[in-house]
Amino acid sequence: MSVTHRVLRYAAVSFVPVLSLTAGCKDKAVSVDLKGTSRDAPPTITNRIDVPEAVRRNLGITFAKVERRQVVGTIRVPGQFELLPSARREYRTVLPARVELLVKQYDRVEPGQMLARLDSPEWRRVQHEAVEAEGEIKTAEARVDVAEATAAENERAVALLRQRTNALAEANASRADLTAELALAESKSARLAAEVRASKVAVSEAHEHYASRLRVLAAVVNLPKEDLLRPSSAPMTRPAAVPGSGGNLGSSNSTVDAVGEPLWRTINLIEVRASAAGVVESTSVTNGGWIETAGLVLTVTDPSQLRFRASALQSDLGALKDGATVAIVPPRAIRASANDSVPAELAIGLEATAGNRTVDVLLSPKRPVPWAKPGVSAFAEISIDRAAEPDLAIPVAAVVQDELVKIYFRRDPTNPDKVIRVAGDFGASDGRWVSVLSGLKAGDEVVVDGIYELKLTGSGKTGGADGHFHADGTWHPNGTPEK
Repeated sequence: MSVTHRVLRYAAVSFVPVLSLTAGCKDKAVSVDLKGTSRDAPPTITNRIDVPEAVRRNLGITFAKVERRQVVGTIRVPGQFELLPSARREYRTVLPARVELLVKQYDRVEPGQMLARLDSPEWRRVQHEAVEAEGEIKTAEARVDVAEATAAENERAVALLRQRTNALAEANASRADLTAELALAESKSARLAAEVRASKVAVSEAHEHYASRLRVLAAVVNLPKEDLLRPSSAPMTRPAAVPGSGGNLGSSNSTVDAVGEPLWRTINLIEVRASAAGVVESTSVTNGGWIETAGLVLTVTDPSQLRFRASALQSDLGALKDGATVAIVPPRAIRASANDSVPAELAIGLEATAGNRTVDVLLSPKRPVPWAKPGVSAFAEISIDRAAEPDLAIPVAAVVQDELVKIYFRRDPTNPDKVIRVAGDFGASDGRWVSVLSGLKAGDEVVVDGIYELKLTGSGKTGGADGHFHADGTWHPNGTPEK
């Protein structure tokens, strides 16, 4: 550019005349004395502010990325997180027992971890009933053996009497007593055969009774019947837990093929084990306390099983759709990144509220939310105008009023330890995000937390009305030709 003016001045100490040349928009100012010696020019005017790591840490400065968002056509509805009904598991006992707790409130537990032991006299009574049922099988099987032996003995007697009667008939020397005895023996055959059948029915009933007792045992300790029939030294298919589901009882075999007593005979204490991971929400009995039938031992909750319940206006029902993908965003009270929104699937509630003209919408997060806890408030962002074009937008929290203009601080793309004070060129806003019409591109970062501290420093201003800043941070005197 051409030189715009020349000023002759004198140095304050040496009184040497100095010629100051100020170049155009992008040239640097240079000072040269009459002897030809160049000296440093005055500091360049800039709207950049140094924010090294120590400053960012002291002022609590955080950044948010510039995003392309549908600022127009997006509604925000308030709500809060709540636990799913399936998140809470209650561990109860089906028998009165004395409880030994092995965990404390708020302990984190894993599947299969032992939570408590139950010492129940009633359990021993149920065990004794199973012992009696097993004895009934043996007694019924012995009766079958006796009935079959009696029937076989009678069949042999009938055969022998027939042989003797036939022999006497051939010799024309029949005897009336043998004929009567044969008739009596033949009449017993039908009765003895019926006794054999009755004895076998008794065996079948004894097996059913034994199987029923085993089902009771399995329900109490929450183990498959196959595990109860295994020898006590054999491994189980899964650890014992408090009753929850009966499971498949499978075969009704009453004996154990392997050497050793079956497991159900050796269980003295009922072990309560966790069936799923979670956190102990509460214990309903003190350690060593007595609990009655169906009493609650403890409750375990899985805090990751969450959903978000929000209240939308009934006037927006036409724009809401089951299965639509929406976003859950944290409130400003939670120190999470402004970009930390969570995609979720929307479902409209079954009923609306006539009094305040709202309808519940339920959102299921598609990924874990670190800051989400039951009762935490947040917002659901729902796009109701999918035809709207997305705009470059920054959080409203990144904008601050400074005298007559609204400004934001853009992180210098070339130096992450500097920020640039920019007078904003803003468009529409949805209350949380505002569109920026110029000066930014997608992926840029702007200051969110710490913006007021940066404004109060007063740094980055022109210092007068004789120039202006561009969005890239360069200062231009007024009237300077622009490219």
